[in-house]
Order: sequence, then C-alpha cells, then structure tokens
Amino acid sequence: MGTFKRGVVRKLPSLWTDVEALARLALSDQIAEKTLVESRSDPAPRIAGAFPSFRQREEFEIHSAESPARVVSGDYSDCFMVSESTLALVMADVSGKGAAAALMKGVTRSVLRNLSSCSNSPGETLTRVNRVLVEAELGSMFVTVFLGWYEIASGMFRYANAGHPLPYLFEPGGRVRAFGDVTGPILGILEQERYEEAQEGIGVGDRLVLYTDGVTEARSPEGGFFGHSRLMRFLAKNGSRPPARLCDLLMRSVDQFQAGRRQDDATLMILHRKR
Repeated sequence: MGTFKRGVVRKLPSLWTDVEALARLALSDQIAEKTLVESRSDPAPRIAGAFPSFRQREEFEIHSAESPARVVSGDYSDCFMVSESTLALVMADVSGKGAAAALMKGVTRSVLRNLSSCSNSPGETLTRVNRVLVEAELGSMFVTVFLGWYEIASGMFRYANAGHPLPYLFEPGGRVRAFGDVTGPILGILEQERYEEAQEGIGVGDRLVLYTDGVTEARSPEGGFFGHSRLMRFLAKNGSRPPARLCDLLMRSVDQFQAGRRQDDATLMILHRKR
C-alpha cells in the first residue's frame, strides 16, 4: 500500500500493512490472560512523566500520567512533531484491558505516528489509520482517538476526534469548558470515507486536559461515577497548578474516589501554553 503527500509516493513498512498480524490481536486476549499474571484487587502503580524531547521548550509544557487497571494498559498518550512548527498530541483508548489491549495499543501508536508523517491533517491521518484497522477485521476490538495538531507559535489547534471523550480547557481566569466536538466514529469498526476535523485557538496561559474514560467512569465502592461534573470542579479548583502537579493530584483524586480498586485504565495528558 502506498500513501501520497505532495505528489510523492511512500512505501509504508511491512509492520503497518501486515493485516493478518493485526487481526491476530483480536484473538490474543485469552492467551494473554493465561500467560500474564494480573491482579484485579491490588492496584498497579501510577506511571507519570514528562516527554523528554519537550522538557526545555519555552513556549509550552506538557505532562502525562497513566494508571493501568492491570499490569499493562490499553490507554496511551503521545506527542511528537509533525513539522518544525507543529506538535501532534494523541490520546487513545483501546477497547478492553490487559495484554491484548496493550499489544493493540502499540500497533495503533506506530501506525498513527507513521501515517502522520505522510498526511496533511489530523482528519486525513485518522481516515488512513481507520482504513488499516478496518481491513484487519479485529472483531469487537476498537480504538477511540483524539488527535490534535498544535501550531506552537499561534496557538491554533486543529483536531480530529474519533469517538473519544471531549478534552477540557482551563483558562487563566478559572473558567473550565469542554473543548471541541467528536468529528467521527471510533476506529476499527466502520468504513469511513473521511474523518472530519475542526479547529480552536488555545490562549496564552490555557491548559488543555486530555483524558480517557477511565477517569470520568471511575466508580466508588458504592457504584457512583467520578463523572464530568466532579472533573470540572476539580479543574476549576486546581487548574492553575503546573501540569506535573495537576496530573498527580487528579490521579490521586480518582484513586481515592474508587478506593484504589481500578476497574479501567486511566490516562491524562496536559498541555500548558506558556507564551
């Protein structure tokens, strides 16, 4: 399979086009559960960190955190440059949990990174990623993805959202609001001719909070959900904190809410526009 950008044909590496290998992931969950010891009652540790490539950037700060429900996670966050002036941000959630979801996560991450390098927009990238996953016939497995391209100098943010929870934007005055819209269905299930995209501006001092549904759908021992209202209240109170601290506090709040018994992977990524 070739891809086109500015009239140039690129041959994708065989990993991205090995549909049979992708399809086998749909059947791997039972095998994975037998070969990987995973605890349902003892929570896995939080994993947090900055992206090393961007620690010294003066224009923005970015940080992420992950709380796997088991030993490995099907969630992932990622960021990388798609041009000298544009930063790509990814928040994704593979259906299911455990080793099979983690394997699918790794493939999706690699496919998305590769196709971003030869696409002209977030919408075009997700259209191509979806085509690969649909051809793989993954059965009930699917992926939700929020993919944004952030113009560092202007703060303009182009994005495509494949069935993923809407991010939140914290503004310096303390206002918290949902950011953007869903622009297409989840990846890997339906043939989609084109994924639409949209754009919004991010102002100086704003913090964009991306997350997976393991945050809002975390359950208390009594069965209640952490929910969007609670998340918005938390951000309104703590949103001005540095991204690293904000990630840590939010993950701790979610853990405390569900008394440490994680039923789903939870992942965060926070972008702070500094200037």
